[in-house]
Amino acid sequence: MTTAYINRIATAAPPHDVHRPFIDFAATLLPEGTVRNLFRRMARLSGIEHRYSFLQPFTSPDGTWRDAEHLYETGNFPSTAPRMKLFERFAPQLAQTTLDKLTLTHEERRAITHVIVTSCTGLYAPGLDFEVVNHLGLNPSVERTMIGFMGCYAAMNALKSAHHIVRSEPEASVLILNLELCTLHLQETHDLEQVLSFLLFADGCAASLISAKPHGLAIDSFRII
Repeated sequence: MTTAYINRIATAAPPHDVHRPFIDFAATLLPEGTVRNLFRRMARLSGIEHRYSFLQPFTSPDGTWRDAEHLYETGNFPSTAPRMKLFERFAPQLAQTTLDKLTLTHEERRAITHVIVTSCTGLYAPGLDFEVVNHLGLNPSVERTMIGFMGCYAAMNALKSAHHIVRSEPEASVLILNLELCTLHLQETHDLEQVLSFLLFADGCAASLISAKPHGLAIDSFRII
């Protein structure tokens, strides 16, 4: 049986470190006193030092935190539509940066037969899969698959799909792009647990090339041993 290999992996994150500015902003969403102090203490003890976002933070003249897109303004958080417009604007930029870091040769680009894209934080038409094809100059006939709204597990399903493709088509070469802009989905809330949960998420992208060529990491199974 043909073995599939992860031949190469590349990752990228946006340039703006928003972790510290977010803590200052998020604290203002919570009631003053015990709750706000508890949030700051738990954020300090979390062990998290950096999180990156497409949003550029800055301090306004009145000393409060703002983002350059004016997405998050207390009392006026956006609906889904503006968030998706920003996804359409910024997701392709992060995808292109990641794909360029994958450093595919001309021959490798010509060999790609399938493109799989995963994301649960944004959706638009025609979509990131077209952005991948156009940016790399791939054959327009490549098979494209979108895996959405599965959270972190989507990356595993993408690898499973690539694994099945290569086993059934040993000459196939599968390009996977996993991209999330989690900082698009901050919700205005006074609930401490929800605000703390936002500390776990940031923006990032990974790209990988999977084929039957025997170099890189062999995909042996999807079981946790």
